[in-house]
Amino acid sequence: MTRINEESRRKFLRKLISGTSALGLAPYMMSLGGCTEDGIIYDIPHRTLGKTGEKVSMYSLGGQATLEEAFGHDKAIDIINRAIDLGINYIDTSAYYGTSERGTSERYIGEVMETRRDEVFLATKTFARTYDGAMSDLEKSLNNLKTDKIDLWQIHSISATENVDKIFSDTGCLKAFEEARDQGIVRFLGITGHHSPTPVKELIDRYPFDTVLLALNAADKYYRSFIENVLSTAIEKRIGVIGMKVPARGRIFDKGGIIDMKEAMSYTLSLPVSTIIVGIGEIIELEENIEIAKEFVQLSADEMLAIEKKAEPHYEYLQYFKA
Repeated sequence: MTRINEESRRKFLRKLISGTSALGLAPYMMSLGGCTEDGIIYDIPHRTLGKTGEKVSMYSLGGQATLEEAFGHDKAIDIINRAIDLGINYIDTSAYYGTSERGTSERYIGEVMETRRDEVFLATKTFARTYDGAMSDLEKSLNNLKTDKIDLWQIHSISATENVDKIFSDTGCLKAFEEARDQGIVRFLGITGHHSPTPVKELIDRYPFDTVLLALNAADKYYRSFIENVLSTAIEKRIGVIGMKVPARGRIFDKGGIIDMKEAMSYTLSLPVSTIIVGIGEIIELEENIEIAKEFVQLSADEMLAIEKKAEPHYEYLQYFKA
């Protein structure tokens, strides 16, 4: 771990914070949820998704946890519907999400999309790095999601040892991505990464992707930092940034409570991100997190530093996905 001078870090965070407003990422309200049966209006602040121009809920639904459990059908459907009811309009999944069978998450979401497709910006992913593999996954995703168009298709989980040249080769997956976009099957192209910032930065330097999904939490700076090594480049290129691993799969709550969910979400939302995705186990978690998003107030650099310090003793535990 490299220790960073506190004042330099403070200046760095202040620059990122100023970019949140300058790039149109300051949240604004858009009435989507309406008035529920209990009389509460659940409006989630929205932000612009980079150069796509799309307005997305700054707190969004991830397709893991209950949404990928083979035995969780009814609960998963309830979570998806409740998320949309409460104003979430961005849902992220993958052709590979499923605890016992690939595609479980997509199939659950697809059940809801049959009647609510127009309410959602729908994102999915492929692990394939070849043209043929990506096209095969795309066909499965369209069938699973019960749609003829995907809003965002992403190259899934760029690894620390990624052969970036393979992606760009004549038989690489990027050829499939461009073809699908040109045919109108997908609207936007993105990449995702949680292992290492190096190949992710190389990819966005080489190609004008629309979005990048990054692991961004309060322990990030202590090892292979995406915030330091990728975020500024993405913003300069007007790439929509989506944050994941915000609560580190619940590990922030371990060891007596490293930080709480409000601190975790507020930290990442104070960065120049368009939205964060979180996998949900129970509807109550969804509702609590939406309340945090509704009440979000931009943190100062000093407040962000304080949260980073809380995470420092446990940074390896909270950055397990970079191992």
